Amino acid sequence: MRTILHIDMNSFFASCEQANDPRLKDGPLIVGGDPQKRRGIVLAASYDAKAYGVKTAMPIWQAVKLCPEATVVRPTHNLYSNISREIMGIFDEYTPLKQQLSIDEAFLDMTGTENLFGSPHEVAITIQNRLLGELDIPCSVGISSNKLLAKMASDYKKPLGITEIYPKDVEEKLWDLPVGELYGVGKKTTVALNKMDISTIGDLARCPMSVLETIVGNKYAVEIHNSANGIGSDIINPNVKNDMKSISNEITFSLDVSNLDELKKEALLLADSVSWRLRKHISKGKTISIKIKYNDFNVITRSITIDEPTDVTDTIYSMACNLLDHIPLDKPVRLLGVGIGNFGNQDYRQLSLFENEKNTVKKEQVDKLVDELRGRFGYNSVKRASLINSKYKPK
Repeated sequence: MRTILHIDMNSFFASCEQANDPRLKDGPLIVGGDPQKRRGIVLAASYDAKAYGVKTAMPIWQAVKLCPEATVVRPTHNLYSNISREIMGIFDEYTPLKQQLSIDEAFLDMTGTENLFGSPHEVAITIQNRLLGELDIPCSVGISSNKLLAKMASDYKKPLGITEIYPKDVEEKLWDLPVGELYGVGKKTTVALNKMDISTIGDLARCPMSVLETIVGNKYAVEIHNSANGIGSDIINPNVKNDMKSISNEITFSLDVSNLDELKKEALLLADSVSWRLRKHISKGKTISIKIKYNDFNVITRSITIDEPTDVTDTIYSMACNLLDHIPLDKPVRLLGVGIGNFGNQDYRQLSLFENEKNTVKKEQVDKLVDELRGRFGYNSVKRASLINSKYKPK
């Protein structure tokens, strides 16, 4: 049986701001938007702000109305990235089998390390205390024999919780929870399940597969039924930072498009959105793809793999345009999609004899500046000039 830890920072952005400026610990804290104009959305909130009902993605004005005593600060994304690297560095001291999920959470495989670091609970305490003592960042730790239950366990008690949930504990600790709290069950699925009187994780675990398949389909039914019964993967892959296989966005046109230049213009909108999401996940990809759906609903996809991973908007857009140049436009296009996959190590760079290194670095710096502005003022606060009049939004 494996020993898997899932370590998740508590209100990470807010905790980083408080670690950087301890005066922010004196009262409720909200991170996001414009503090003066009260525009934008909440990116993070301290737990004393959450006690007033403040939630992530809530408009700032609404959050301040709920919690008028709160201090509102703009996000400092460089700070979060730097602290994240320090956190992951601490994890690396305990095991090489680390799978980073996002900027503030990771799985650690601690199987067989008892003689080095003690029991799973003891090493969880050690890591939790180190993060708090050295970085002033609180975290919660979930312990189990698979990734699903370790992640569910880390959510079980926050902040500063340490919870063990093994398959034998699932009925007691999880089955009474609302079905929407099961990892992998989204809002739409929750609504569909509730309509069939499946309101708890236990209801889902006991639901006949024949019934579940009629609600969510065969493949997804097996996945969430297994999850409800505590069955999950115990494989930690250090070579990926998350379980995503690709990131993509699509546009469905209100009027069919037959012009290549117009398709390329909207491809820029999609490439911009995809690359932004890619950088948020601290990932880079090597395989860029496009998807075309014609007005007769026939779909074709094309892809190209480049030599090194990228998260640069212009690179993704350039590859998408190259693919579009080879797409037949004998029929009007109803939908356009741009995606990227084949994720690799973001620190890897293979220099090419034909690569203009200075130009690449310049483009990365531009993307970084755009990300910082969007972090402060919202995604739509910064647009490329050619996209100002675009009436479409990626989905």
